[in-house]
Amino acid sequence: MKKEDKFYNIPVEATLEVIGGKWKTVILCHLTHGPMRTSELKKAMPNITQKMLTQ
Repeated sequence: MKKEDKFYNIPVEATLEVIGGKWKTVILCHLTHGPMRTSELKKAMPNITQKMLTQ
């Protein structure tokens, strides 16, 4: 094991590290209902900036 390798006690820890962030979970929640265009996501989340949505 390398020094920079991380060890997770439970799978949820690894999952949260991958999808963590203020908006990622909200975006994923909206996308569970089906694919959406960027403009549709922007309308569904009016407080998100265009830059963050694009990233």
